[in-house]
Amino acid sequence: MRMTKKFKLQIAAGNVNLYKWVTEMTPAEYESFSKGHKAMGSYFEDGEFYMVNVENMGNEMIVQHYQLKEHTEDHLRFYSDKTEAYICRWIPAIVGVPWEMKVTPIDNHSCELSCTIGADFPSRLLAFAAWINGFGGFFMRKHLADEGEKFAKDIENKFNNDRKPNSREVLQ
Repeated sequence: MRMTKKFKLQIAAGNVNLYKWVTEMTPAEYESFSKGHKAMGSYFEDGEFYMVNVENMGNEMIVQHYQLKEHTEDHLRFYSDKTEAYICRWIPAIVGVPWEMKVTPIDNHSCELSCTIGADFPSRLLAFAAWINGFGGFFMRKHLADEGEKFAKDIENKFNNDRKPNSREVLQ
């Protein structure tokens, strides 16, 4: 199961650095991006970036152990192959969780942020139980819309403030 939501940013794509954004994110910032976000920690080990976070999504508590698998300034791909999900807050299950973000230019002054999240279940029975418990993806869609909009706003604010003036602006 995968879900993608797109958000328009009022900033040139070339001014956005998703890798810098995610590796400098503080726990307080992460928690501010959704009511469901409860805790976050991140670290580098042997040159690799990892992030652990705890969140509630609908009826499920989720503990994700992300590893950054790919990154450029305009693309991030994380995967947690040992996410601990607690169905109805009681039934433990280990699932895979992808998280991907990408920035695509629209024009010289705006871009689009796409954010994809999902879940890879080890069995059809568990996938079905999670689907029923999550009202057919309702909670995941709601969570993605909430956090994605706040991710987009934060990225736009941080990199609009960091941007370098172009030659026309310097001459004025």
